[in-house]
Amino acid sequence: MKFSTYIFLLICTFGLINNNVWAEEKNVTTTSGGIPLTKEEIDSSIGRFGEVDEIPEDFQFNPAEIKLWHADHLANIKQPVSLYYEFVKSGTFEEGFTDSVYLNILKLNEDGTKNAMMEFFTAEKKQAVTPDNVTNITGNPVIGIYMQGDVYEMNRLTDGHWRHFQKSIKISLRNDAEVEPTTFKFNGKEYKGEKVHFSPFLNDPHRRDFEKFADKYYEFIFSDDIPGSLYQVTTIIHDKSKDDAEPLILETLTLVDVKLNKS
Repeated sequence: MKFSTYIFLLICTFGLINNNVWAEEKNVTTTSGGIPLTKEEIDSSIGRFGEVDEIPEDFQFNPAEIKLWHADHLANIKQPVSLYYEFVKSGTFEEGFTDSVYLNILKLNEDGTKNAMMEFFTAEKKQAVTPDNVTNITGNPVIGIYMQGDVYEMNRLTDGHWRHFQKSIKISLRNDAEVEPTTFKFNGKEYKGEKVHFSPFLNDPHRRDFEKFADKYYEFIFSDDIPGSLYQVTTIIHDKSKDDAEPLILETLTLVDVKLNKS
């Protein structure tokens, strides 16, 4: 693929990236609370479905990119349904917490898209969800909101800029991510699925500025056999101070229940 085409796609998908990412500072809200986002930051997101207005004819997304951002995750939902996810943060770096994510598929549109409502966390940790995130959608919006919050968390932990981490994830997903078969249990039944995994900051030229967090690992488990396709998201930052140390930060978002909506 031509270099100019690759740069074009980076710009279309993520917006303009500030070159001086480590000098630039913005106010962000993270899963740990904090200063409210500016309107510009709320409107920005990682992997928003339909962001790319034009794609060159010879460009092809790889399997990992398709799994996360371009698959019709909601195609297997044939009637209004509610999906319940549990988020758990643990580790030795800072205090953890448990919270919930609720995705309610309200309407199945004639064109195959869905309209939904979503509550991502509760109380002071509640994440911003815009109408665009849940209207006329085909992808599972939980992924986009989760990853948006993730880059803001990296911003908070490292004093780097969230756009730098956003860009690194995009490039790593394109160049380094692997997709492999996996199995998992949901509601007592074993399912077959696919696991997408990558570590986007391993070769980051700025990793010396956030070395403690630079080996962060991302894993997504999908299956067409469960509503919404997404079963679990896991991120791990290992403690490299000793071999048997507990993770510095371990975060999991897991589908725990599915209920048909009452008519």
